[in-house]
Amino acid sequence: MSAILNRYVAAEKAIFSFSGSFVGHRPMYILPFSYMKNANREPTNPRLGATDYDYGIDNQEAKYQISFKVPLLTGWLDDRTTLWFGYTQKSFWQVYNTDDSAPFRETNYEPEVFVRYETNYDLGPGRLNGVTLGFNHESNGQSEPRSRSWNRIVGSAAYSYDRWLFILQPWYRLPEDDSEDDNEDIERYLGYANYMAIYKWSEDRTLSMKLMNNLRSDNKTSIELGYSFPMGDTIKGYVHYYNGYGESLIDYNERIQRIGIGVMLNDWL
Repeated sequence: MSAILNRYVAAEKAIFSFSGSFVGHRPMYILPFSYMKNANREPTNPRLGATDYDYGIDNQEAKYQISFKVPLLTGWLDDRTTLWFGYTQKSFWQVYNTDDSAPFRETNYEPEVFVRYETNYDLGPGRLNGVTLGFNHESNGQSEPRSRSWNRIVGSAAYSYDRWLFILQPWYRLPEDDSEDDNEDIERYLGYANYMAIYKWSEDRTLSMKLMNNLRSDNKTSIELGYSFPMGDTIKGYVHYYNGYGESLIDYNERIQRIGIGVMLNDWL
């Protein structure tokens, strides 16, 4: 895994040096079909209470995520430090709801600015590959009462061992005025960190897991599982499962179960 990460970082530099364009950030995928068990038809928040949609919600929908980053400052301090701008967009499309013109149910927009330092420090049986620190904003671009947003200071540390990559991503939510906060209790459901594990089964097969836990007595755990596999020479298939809170901002306080299948456009590594 450490060798794969080194090739990945070298490829990032080569791609940007050659084209001057965006490079991959988080996984990009399209799930033309996914099924939710018990879709959330009445989103709620503590300040404004419950609301409903202007149309019916199907349990079947498409989901996709696009994500890229671009270096703002390279070779800062030394060659291992880079300042990045990243952007991730995740959308939930009621494409099979033709009675209501197939609306987009929810889209989350997540721009961020962060510094990444390639540590490449041997630690125990593996290697601490890199750390990051930055500012992250996430919102769904909707008006009240379905508006959701939060701002965070987010860090991360990546540790590789054999075929494994482990990522710890803690955050601190920046306080907001109570009269404007659309999701004041979001940490009660999502906690204070992501815990990720990626297993490189083979050169073209990857297993991934992301966990969140609120670390409270009223324990709430969320899990996301992914499996990417080859479909021809250039395309990967992708199976996706989610069970928990915070898959989308509108559903941050509602447990969602989803399984979907589609195409992986840009894998973890």
